[in-house]
Amino acid sequence: MPPILPWLLRLPPNVQGALWLISGGFIFTSTSAMIRLLSEQIESVQTAFFRSVIGVVLLIPHMASGRVKPWASQRIGGHFWRTLVGTSSMVCGFYAVALLPLADATALSFSQPLFSVVIAALVLRETVRWRRWSATIVGFIGVLIMVRPGEGSLQPGALIALTNALLVAISILMVKRLTDTESPMMILTMFALFSTVLLAGPAIWVWRWPDLTGWLLAVGIALTATVGQYFWVQAFRVGEMSLVAPFEYLRLPFAVFVGWLLWQEMPVVWTFVGAAIVIASAVYIIRREAKLARERRWQQPKP
Repeated sequence: MPPILPWLLRLPPNVQGALWLISGGFIFTSTSAMIRLLSEQIESVQTAFFRSVIGVVLLIPHMASGRVKPWASQRIGGHFWRTLVGTSSMVCGFYAVALLPLADATALSFSQPLFSVVIAALVLRETVRWRRWSATIVGFIGVLIMVRPGEGSLQPGALIALTNALLVAISILMVKRLTDTESPMMILTMFALFSTVLLAGPAIWVWRWPDLTGWLLAVGIALTATVGQYFWVQAFRVGEMSLVAPFEYLRLPFAVFVGWLLWQEMPVVWTFVGAAIVIASAVYIIRREAKLARERRWQQPKP
């Protein structure tokens, strides 16, 4: 066991969760930077294909040992539709990173909790009271401040980034439904397999061979995305979501730093203003959801 783990395990669970999420945020920022660098050689859909293929390779030992049996799943259709949405989200996310400054793409991705509220109300018919609606509307005002459509600054990359946030919200809903019967490893494996099949045709259509650096970046993207996802899962496994989730927004200063370091990018002030509004709204929504969940648990009859 690495010497850091005993020290980490002695910390309070929420502190552990925050550290996992902060580390995962830095790793995800590194992934985005590599996606941006690789986009200089190949199309983003081809990058997404490499990500899926390498994911399958990493999962082969689990399938070969029988620890996960994708052929035994009883919800093939559910996995396919979830993968279709998730793969579309992944491609949009890769294109957004390639087209926008790193900090802008990161800030716009924070609108995902806002779309989740809208989906909960319109699709799931959940009761969304005025507090969450107010926070959601304020959050979308923050999005408008970031993209500033009235000043002619609305870029295709911004629309793609917002589409990605919407698709992520839908994908999370579909994953939650699958977890009723399917294990996380089964969901991960089916996503890797189906996304490889879905992306093969588009990737071949735009195919370009990367150089050695490009191949190293492709492997790095797959590895860091996998490790970052593991850190993200660990964060919410050990800590309370309402207390840990806000630390995810530290990805923005990470993205600002990496964007400045590699491309000398510095976001305009409206990106920071809009991002601050979106983050405040999202944090309020997350904490409000946690409070309502606790109230529902208290109201349930005791056995």
